[in-house]
Amino acid sequence: MQRLCVGYRSWSDVVSALRTLRPFVVHTHDPELLTLFPLLRPFVPRLVHDAHEFVREQVMSKEYIPAGLRPIVASASGVAQRGLTRWADGFVTVTEDVLKDVNPRVRLRLVAPNYPRLSHFAGAMPFPDLAEDARLRLIYIGALSRSRGIALMLDVMERLGPREAVLTLGGPFSSREFEDEITTRLRAGLDDRVRLLGRVARTDLPRYLASAEVVWNAALPTAQFLRPTVATKDFEGAAVGLAVLESDLPGRRLVVDEGFGMVVSPSFEGHLDGLRRLIAERESIAAMGERGRVAVRDRFSWERVEARFLDFYDRLCAGGTRH
Repeated sequence: MQRLCVGYRSWSDVVSALRTLRPFVVHTHDPELLTLFPLLRPFVPRLVHDAHEFVREQVMSKEYIPAGLRPIVASASGVAQRGLTRWADGFVTVTEDVLKDVNPRVRLRLVAPNYPRLSHFAGAMPFPDLAEDARLRLIYIGALSRSRGIALMLDVMERLGPREAVLTLGGPFSSREFEDEITTRLRAGLDDRVRLLGRVARTDLPRYLASAEVVWNAALPTAQFLRPTVATKDFEGAAVGLAVLESDLPGRRLVVDEGFGMVVSPSFEGHLDGLRRLIAERESIAAMGERGRVAVRDRFSWERVEARFLDFYDRLCAGGTRH
């Protein structure tokens, strides 16, 4: 298998590179790459698109798009995805609900939840300076946006006080304006209990997670998160033995069903109450984390679902070409 990395300035550069390579399969992930499919169809035997998000709802959460334009852009994006996927031979996603937004002509479909690869997290060693903090150690690493509850987290941390808990945040901000808002709040009195890491290298992610006790997801009930999703961050944290504090949104009660976390109302009051319960019952956190580690090992790792992906490719590549 050959992987192509192209430094390009236009779609024509990509198409030119692919004409030179002549691949049997092109597998895309970013929604905008779907626009290449009509151009690639004449000379690429198999086209696959891989979507982890609900496109319309994802666009509605983009803070860099003016609020008044978001509904128009979101609707156009959904129509474009449905139209462009007609050129695809296969479609891969992480939850069944996304398939409702795909062109019905795509017959080969795969639902493969975006669970973590367990081998990436095995034996993760914590950073001593973080792990030795005596406060309840909370962590969130991912996109930092209002819809993912970052501002709500700071509201809760302000109420808790500096000696009860410490929160580590890592990842890119959704916009410069939101980054300025958050850093201003930290300088105003939260930097003694909230740490900003910036972008986190993939190789460092397991170590940062292993330095905490609870992975905290405070997503808000926006259009994006009111549809069922796979909260990959919950399983990444569980892979290193963390308990989970999660907003009670569609698709996220699994942490309760499996006994490795709690879900709360996706509100300031809900998350404040959840953290106070964890602080009061801190001795139970390690056991919750161990149940999570076992659950990921036995059922919720990529190693448990990758056979589906291999079978999908076997079926995709079987027989002659489409054209």
